Amino acid sequence: MRFLQIVGAGVCALLITACGGGGGNPGSSGGNGSQPVGTLSLQVVSGVAGTQTFSITASEKTAKAKIVLKDKGGAPVKNTIVTFSETGGSLLKFSPDSKTALTNTNGEAEIDIEPVSTTSIGATSVSATAQLSSEAVTGVQNLAVTSAVVIGVNPQLVASALNFISVDPSDKSIVIAGSGGNGRSESAILRFRVVDKDGNPVKDVLVDFAAVPTTAVTLNVPSAKSNADGIVATSVSSKSTPTAVIIRATVNSRDIASQSDQLTVTTGVAVPRGFDLSASKFNLNNDISGDNSIIRIGIIDANGNPVSDGVPVIATVDFGRVGTSGRGGCTTVNGLCSVEYQVQNPRPADGQAVNVTVSTQVGNGVQISDTIRLSSTSIGNVDFYDATGAAVSTIALTASDLDPKCKATLRGQIGTPAGMPAPVGTNVELKSSSDIVVSSVTSGNPTLDSRSLTRTPVTLQFELKDALVSGRATIDFKFTAGTTVGSNVKTITFPACTPV
Repeated sequence: MRFLQIVGAGVCALLITACGGGGGNPGSSGGNGSQPVGTLSLQVVSGVAGTQTFSITASEKTAKAKIVLKDKGGAPVKNTIVTFSETGGSLLKFSPDSKTALTNTNGEAEIDIEPVSTTSIGATSVSATAQLSSEAVTGVQNLAVTSAVVIGVNPQLVASALNFISVDPSDKSIVIAGSGGNGRSESAILRFRVVDKDGNPVKDVLVDFAAVPTTAVTLNVPSAKSNADGIVATSVSSKSTPTAVIIRATVNSRDIASQSDQLTVTTGVAVPRGFDLSASKFNLNNDISGDNSIIRIGIIDANGNPVSDGVPVIATVDFGRVGTSGRGGCTTVNGLCSVEYQVQNPRPADGQAVNVTVSTQVGNGVQISDTIRLSSTSIGNVDFYDATGAAVSTIALTASDLDPKCKATLRGQIGTPAGMPAPVGTNVELKSSSDIVVSSVTSGNPTLDSRSLTRTPVTLQFELKDALVSGRATIDFKFTAGTTVGSNVKTITFPACTPV
């Protein structure tokens, strides 16, 4: 009989220990292996009323784990540290991070809990442990983390608000239909989130979409249902007209609506009239290998907008070199790109322009191209020509050319025999063989860069000093461009002149 009593006590002790598991039942621990030293009851509560719950939503922010700690006589135990933990699937996070709380005079303690994320859905359990008389007392409650919609409840009625989340592309801009390509999109995805009155996501809510204005884009998804995170999405595709559009979302059969940020539809394909070439320098020095000019290429669509990034451009040239070894052209960024032209063999002869041809291909197979003309001339070919363009070997001053101070102004041109300009920045210096004739350049020095690729106008001034009798002298025309120098000597004849 005594043996049976011992076994019975052992079974009872085992049963009492097992009471700590699940459902919010109080846990216990045996003192001296036979009597409980106290109890710890645990409940997960939610909402303003703080009622016990065995299920919270994945976006729950108001849930708490609350315990009541009592000694073996049923009296509250105060000022005792309680440690909380999750014994399930790592779905929860605790606040404070220490996961501890101190019991008050009623033996109560609590800690905030919430799901780790809106995708933390599943079954878990919350436990709490305290030390009484060197013995651990534990309470456990099972808990389910679910989406916001409860089975049997119409999600359309649960929905309380609709919030715009995002648009992809993130710059809220798509290109006109037919002008897509690498890095360019002709469609956009817009996302909204359906939430309940507590801000929790609501699943399976039917949402209707509309474009404003209605004809601006093609609405690919007129209606859709929200997922477990409350997210519902639609997509739109561009048409052939640039525009701005807003997507409006409405919960079906409810007066709940929201709208997206403004989405722009712009940037069509390149058009010939929107193809622009310019150069940093038009007149290069044929004597200097590597003398360069940067060719700017600007491309717009029919509406005047820069074409999308990544439009490939090819450049070719008949003299010298253009581009790089890795790319014979460039690709656009904000409708712009550039290539470098450099002087090298083969070089143009006098009178031959350097033709840099730039082209691109649009989606319908049409090629757009344009050519910019540069000059590359040698300083050894540069000379002075009169105003009519005729070669000058002798400058003949007459009395009628001189003003009362014995000064004469002569207009002419600086360039090559074939009518090409001198290299940009060519400096003209005049040196007379006689002290009687003082010569200088009063305009056109140094020579200017000219897109017309013609000789540069220049104005010379001659002043006679003590020209008591008529005579002649020589004028050395010295031309300097960078490190290259050339010269031509002209004969000048002059009459006697005494300043008034």
